[in-house]
Amino acid sequence: LLAKIYNVQHPADCSSPSTKFFVVRSPRRIEKDTRGLTAFAHAASNHLLHALTDGDKFKKFGSRILMFDDLLWPMAKGCANGPETRECYFEPLTNCELSDVDPLHTSDRAADLSDAKDEYDRSIRTLYSARKLWYRLTNSKYSWTGLSGGDTDHSTINMLAATLAYYLRPKPYIREQIDKRLRQSLPADIDPDRTIGVPIRRSDKCKGHNITGSAGGELDCPPLDVYLNGVHQFLDFDPLVENVIVTSEDKAACDEFVELLKKELPQLRIVLNVGDVQQGTGSGTKLEAYVDQASNVDVVTSALTSMHLHLRARYFVITSLSTWTSTIAVMARVYGFASEVYVHDVGRNHNLFSALARKGCEPIHGERMKN
Repeated sequence: LLAKIYNVQHPADCSSPSTKFFVVRSPRRIEKDTRGLTAFAHAASNHLLHALTDGDKFKKFGSRILMFDDLLWPMAKGCANGPETRECYFEPLTNCELSDVDPLHTSDRAADLSDAKDEYDRSIRTLYSARKLWYRLTNSKYSWTGLSGGDTDHSTINMLAATLAYYLRPKPYIREQIDKRLRQSLPADIDPDRTIGVPIRRSDKCKGHNITGSAGGELDCPPLDVYLNGVHQFLDFDPLVENVIVTSEDKAACDEFVELLKKELPQLRIVLNVGDVQQGTGSGTKLEAYVDQASNVDVVTSALTSMHLHLRARYFVITSLSTWTSTIAVMARVYGFASEVYVHDVGRNHNLFSALARKGCEPIHGERMKN
């Protein structure tokens, strides 16, 4: 799937009249956008499926090339290694340039959406997204792939993981830093099939927090002993577990949980993200303001290192309303090193994405839950 996405996103001739584009415009007041890394990635994943299927009309109209505008991306503010966009940290989505697209309002080959759900003329060469946070949901996710069988014979989670992985392809200097951090953090003899991952998401995710500049809380954050109980349950299920990977953007929560593990389960080897910034927020704005002498690149690299650490786990204790922890579970199911993945959701809030993280499949009819 990754190769198929790459091939569609890298046409032979970007200037050809037959090469069509979907340009995602930043929401208004993007500099105030508080979404975190994986929240941006999930929006991009859906925009990419919109482009690949041309809004569920691939069989008649083919695919579009996904591009983003060049406005500031909050998490790339002050970038020293490229533009202040996602391309500060990640590989370009396409070989095409914004100069290849048709300008809005000055060309009859361009149009824009007022809302993500709006219908549009598929013959238009350049389509611009609505300047809103939300995106169009795609039904026929595999229609553009050329694979036989369609969506009923292929997994939603595989497509989701592939689109996320494509968006999150780090540039060489980021890959080098991640590799260095992983070598410092991972024991050489770690066995993923005997490892529990506990990515604790707290700080600004919790309802009632007072962290300035962060998103409003949406999660009833469970006490840390609830996470500990989740670890105990996995140990009862599999007594051969040897390791527990613990990460969190919230240093106090991480430190406290590590002490709980040492006291209650001293037989487990604790694996930490060595050098983790632990900036105390998952929001995209003002990241550099929370930790002295830490830059946005340090925060992004730390986060990606934590995600790669958790790919070495088989069992997970998460709060699935968190896009961050759910993304870790999804990526571990598809790209992880363990033979299979089990997830224990200790959160009291859920959304439509939760089922993919918890079970590896979409919710069945009647199982859908609101936040």
